[in-house]
Amino acid sequence: MSGLLRLLNGLARLSGLLAMMLLAAATVVVTQMVFSRYVLGASTVWQTEFVIYATTAAMMLGSPYVLALRGHVGVDLLVEAAGPGLRRVFALISGLASLGFVGALAWSGFVFLYEAASRGWTTDTIWALPLWIPFWPVPFAMGLMMLQLIVQMLIAITGETPGKEV
Repeated sequence: MSGLLRLLNGLARLSGLLAMMLLAAATVVVTQMVFSRYVLGASTVWQTEFVIYATTAAMMLGSPYVLALRGHVGVDLLVEAAGPGLRRVFALISGLASLGFVGALAWSGFVFLYEAASRGWTTDTIWALPLWIPFWPVPFAMGLMMLQLIVQMLIAITGETPGKEV
């Protein structure tokens, strides 16, 4: 299990790195857009759309990294007060609820990705970006989160102590 956890942590790290690069790219593009529009008086065609898709993808791709760090917001007052047995039950309940939500997002994201790629969908703008490009982060990130949640639930059930964190 430690090998699988190491692999998932590496993928989560890669996903977090992609998220960081997308946010940096969005920042550069916003700067370029403002300069082009207000200093040069030029029109911008693709910049707004790129920034929207890049920041959305960064949010999705950053989620597995945050989950690997256990950085999501949680109220753990009751969990901390509970004993080890009840903590396992809480971990299983929250893991199953999270798995259901993330699984639904992964499935619908995969369906949209498949339809966009197979039907050649593009955006309705001058740029006409193929929609599979902004759609791929959803099933990828949510699929990775599903695997992480399953491993975290197995660790909670077995009481195994995970290796080195991300």
